[in-house]
Amino acid sequence: MKIFIPLRARGNGISGGWQFTSNIIRALKDEVEFVNDWKDCDIYFIPGPTLTERDEVKAAKEAGKKIVTRVDNIPRNSRNRNTGTPRLYDFCQMADKIIYQSEWAKDLIQPFVQKDGEIILNGVDTSIFNPVGEKMEKDGEVQYLYSQYSSDPVKMWVKAWYDFQRIYFENNNVHLWIVGREENFGSNQIEYNFDFFGGAEKKVRFLGLVEDREKMARIYRGADYLLAPNSLDACSNVVVEAYMSGCKIIGDECDHNSSTNEILEAPKKDLTLEGIAKKYMDVFERVVKK
Repeated sequence: MKIFIPLRARGNGISGGWQFTSNIIRALKDEVEFVNDWKDCDIYFIPGPTLTERDEVKAAKEAGKKIVTRVDNIPRNSRNRNTGTPRLYDFCQMADKIIYQSEWAKDLIQPFVQKDGEIILNGVDTSIFNPVGEKMEKDGEVQYLYSQYSSDPVKMWVKAWYDFQRIYFENNNVHLWIVGREENFGSNQIEYNFDFFGGAEKKVRFLGLVEDREKMARIYRGADYLLAPNSLDACSNVVVEAYMSGCKIIGDECDHNSSTNEILEAPKKDLTLEGIAKKYMDVFERVVKK
């Protein structure tokens, strides 16, 4: 079986879409052949609606190629030249199969695209993200972590801030690591200890942007808790990585506002590269046989 993934989706960055593409290529490298020209493929696979162009997908569809599109969160028009949700809709209409990242995502997006689909949660490389191995030394007795790579408001930094401030007043022996791009928080926040007060400002350390996955795994293993107040998040890679690394997930607003509970309730084998390989191969084989 020959699979084409748009070249734009094969970047080496740390965004969720690029991480997923890297993971699925590793997961399926012994099962399929990944080709560099869509004309040679059996399946044109769209990892996310912002990671390819409409004209190329349309040409592949007209040439008789099978289209499988994965709904990668909710693409915002304000970040995609007013083409985010229109591309999502168009690609879903052209798709022979849609893969939703979670039940939560399907409940939100299916009424818009008016098409059913499979549900496959994100998986991670457990040779990296696992509870065993080196860990970052804690700053104190109890270590919390907050990690935010994008500036998307669904990451709910303000809620994480509130939660840690409240936790500190209940237990002064807690510490917080913050991972992310400086511009996501602003230089003023960093300079003034993220506006924590009453002693909590002395318990926070900004680690900056961490692009090395092995280092990130050591941070997850060193933390006791991940603050994950993500709202409207289809399937957070950070939550899956931290969970598989042995970190306890704290996200009391996630019961009905995101997929976090789905991640925590899933069999861990389904959150591995081997787990997603099995699920994606099942989908691809059924699509090809149509």
